[in-house]
Amino acid sequence: MLKQMKIATLSLIALIASPMSLAHDYEAGKIHIDHPWSREAPPNAPVIGGFFQLTNHGDTEDALIAAESPIAGRVEIHTHANEDGVMKMIKIDEVRVAAHETVVFKPGSFHLMIFNPTQTLQEGDRFPMTLTFKNAGKIDVEMAVEKKGHMEKHMHH
Repeated sequence: MLKQMKIATLSLIALIASPMSLAHDYEAGKIHIDHPWSREAPPNAPVIGGFFQLTNHGDTEDALIAAESPIAGRVEIHTHANEDGVMKMIKIDEVRVAAHETVVFKPGSFHLMIFNPTQTLQEGDRFPMTLTFKNAGKIDVEMAVEKKGHMEKHMHH
């Protein structure tokens, strides 16, 4: 019996310590925000990226129209575009999420540009971010700071 309790306790500890225990999600109206995260940032980094997955469970389109964080000078919504064979990041006003569709914010695609972070961000840190949607309104989330390349483990839902 004691051996079974030890095994159960160790199993629980392993589950809690697993990467999936770092997963976190939020709801704003019919919008589901899955695992908001950013990469580690060295001291004095001028900009870092913010990433997550948005799913619209509603019957009408919604759009992410703004983001802000108290740890940033400003936050912009960006995407990548091919201009004359060169990939460039461009600022956009919104990201539409069609009814019953999912949009992934990931490196090389839609993402948040978090300018002038006021603190050094290391793996395991979290920082606040407010996302504003055209219909669902504002939702406060916590961005989890992860090592470069870690997100690929989370986007296979």
